[in-house]
Amino acid sequence: MTSIQTSSIQGSHNEKFPTKDTPVTFRETPYTPAVNLTTPYPSNITFPLSLSPDQPGTSISDLVSAIQTATSKGIVRDLLTKHGAIYFQNLDLKSPDEFSQFASAFGWTPHEDIGNPVRRTVHAFNVATANEGPNTQPVYPHNEFGLSPHYPAYLFFWCQSAPETGGETPINNSITLCHALKERHPEFIEEIEKKGVRYQLFYPNTPRESTVSPGTSVLQSYGKGILPTDSVDEARAKAEREIKSLPTATWQWENVSETNPLGDLRVFQRLPAMRKHEQTGYVAFFNNIVSRFLNAKEAGSLEPPYLNQKGALQPPAFYADGSRIPNEYLESAVEIIGIMLFNTLGSRGLGPESC
Repeated sequence: MTSIQTSSIQGSHNEKFPTKDTPVTFRETPYTPAVNLTTPYPSNITFPLSLSPDQPGTSISDLVSAIQTATSKGIVRDLLTKHGAIYFQNLDLKSPDEFSQFASAFGWTPHEDIGNPVRRTVHAFNVATANEGPNTQPVYPHNEFGLSPHYPAYLFFWCQSAPETGGETPINNSITLCHALKERHPEFIEEIEKKGVRYQLFYPNTPRESTVSPGTSVLQSYGKGILPTDSVDEARAKAEREIKSLPTATWQWENVSETNPLGDLRVFQRLPAMRKHEQTGYVAFFNNIVSRFLNAKEAGSLEPPYLNQKGALQPPAFYADGSRIPNEYLESAVEIIGIMLFNTLGSRGLGPESC
């Protein structure tokens, strides 16, 4: 899928941390799928930086100690600022609990999912499957919680068991994507910076344990405090209290009937499509409009009335003022992502999110 060749990757292979005071040192390790970041980054910056413990079979306690030391000294943050991502190889983590210990060692505040549109199964503290949707449904390029004002600052992926074929997790740098789009379509970046983007998320009112829909339900996404004994007014008030914690959200209840007194829920968000990266000052193309466009394209719902094959509303990407984002710009984004991404080997990962 990517046109970047392995031979174009240059790395000094001299990054390491910590250098003392811990029983293990992480050293830079060659990683074939890595790419070199393009403008606005300096030349020869590898994405992701690949690190591996210098001793095979390092215990989880020693890994945790090394990460805690490196984080406290600002080493991890500096490497992330320089490279954009870190790929830890050869950790030999044996369970979701060990992964949780490793991720918690960085000391970042766990992210709270609010209104998550995808189902996840919790396996350990702050660790859940990335997506429980059917394996026939593609997961298109997106920023994590890019359709919400509440998104994680750091994201972890871990593969517990790799399949024989497939299952890669493609990752792309949104800063280089933004720069490339601005070079190709400056009028698009100017327009989307000015207008922002709009999303709508639909949550059916199905039983809390239901898995019949590809997304999540009202109770799964906004029902943490809702009890089976609550009246309709009480249940709505609790759900709306959660929605209001996202200050850019508006909502409406739909499909109310005798058999569905609570109703289904539709939530709208109007958000910036660009975000400034705090540490570098670079601007990132941070949103979920590419995935919205590709899902609608696959469903045959790019044009009004935006209904998919099942007759359900599945609109593409819109500016915040309600006007359509031209397909040309989104096709360019898809092409650029295909050139710039790298694939991590593995299966559907387990990922704790922190911000």
